[in-house]
Amino acid sequence: MFLKFAAAPITLFGLGCRRQLPNLLRREGVKKALIVTDASLEKLGIRAMVTDVLEGFSFAVFSGVCPNPTLENVQDGLALYQQEGCDFIIAVGGGSANDCAKAIRVMAANGGELKDYQGPNKSKVRGAFLVAVNTTAGTASEVSRAYLISDEAARRKLIFKDDFAMPDIAVDDTELMLGLPAATTAQTGMDALTHAIESYCATSRTPLTDLLAEDAMHQIWKWLPAAVENGSDEQARDGMALGQYLAGLSFGNAGLGLVHAMAHQLSAVYHMGHGLSNAVLLPTVLEYYRKTVPGVIGRIAQVLAPEQCAGKTPEECDTLTVTLILQLSQRIGTDMPLSRLGVTRDSFAEMADKALQDGCLATAPSIPDHETICSLYEQAL
Repeated sequence: MFLKFAAAPITLFGLGCRRQLPNLLRREGVKKALIVTDASLEKLGIRAMVTDVLEGFSFAVFSGVCPNPTLENVQDGLALYQQEGCDFIIAVGGGSANDCAKAIRVMAANGGELKDYQGPNKSKVRGAFLVAVNTTAGTASEVSRAYLISDEAARRKLIFKDDFAMPDIAVDDTELMLGLPAATTAQTGMDALTHAIESYCATSRTPLTDLLAEDAMHQIWKWLPAAVENGSDEQARDGMALGQYLAGLSFGNAGLGLVHAMAHQLSAVYHMGHGLSNAVLLPTVLEYYRKTVPGVIGRIAQVLAPEQCAGKTPEECDTLTVTLILQLSQRIGTDMPLSRLGVTRDSFAEMADKALQDGCLATAPSIPDHETICSLYEQAL
């Protein structure tokens, strides 16, 4: 068996772990950071909780990252990086800040147009030292070499997967997550669960990614409701941070599937949050898999509720998987129709076209045609 596994070289994990950053950074000889974050984390003081521990280092702050970072965000961040003479980058946020920081790193070192780096390993130079500080338990972008940037003019998400985009240090400090609102906790948590589920069903999964996905599903299933119901529950926050981290290691190496291929289009066309897009589509796509690849998704129910699978056929376990995920989504408030979120039928054809071109679709256990994708959007409407 040939196996390539990618992960951040160093991960700091746990309450207050960001305080270990200065010691690690001194070894690298870096002096001035570009802090890449968004306006909400700046306003809430989360960015300051990170920069306040950077004794001995100077920094400039780029807080203009959008929820779905754009090509313009990358250009603006790159301009500030160069203007301020920065020599390393610290992302503070969820997937948006981390993805934007990866793109800035690639552009600063390689030049040209960001669009030229779409696909696998297109950059030639690793670039500046990159620290990714995760403030949500969802995207796991801090341990992923993938990043997504929105091309607003084309209403498309550009997908990049580059070994040179992998952060050098990943930071999962649960102290930064304690104040996360319930809705954000729920949506990012469902993003993490989708990562685990899709990698567990991916055609390129391996025994190693399966183990990571199984443990991720256990952690998220156990701790997500508690984290939504009480955002100050440190044990629940630790459990969710661990779950999303394991899911990130799994999908970063096994790939994803149809949920993400369709969800990316909702973000690109309607600017819908990525986690919510995944949450809304997940039960619909699992139902599609139940019918097209019998026996595949039933393994999920066996992980989440083995006692309920006792005596059931593989097909019955498939049905149970859909039921369990729908029940969880209903409990935490992410079960809602696309119509409530402003989605209309007239966009289905465009989104289906782009979903068929999305790189995540390549590892889906069943690949639908254009008409079927439109019907899946219809079912979720």
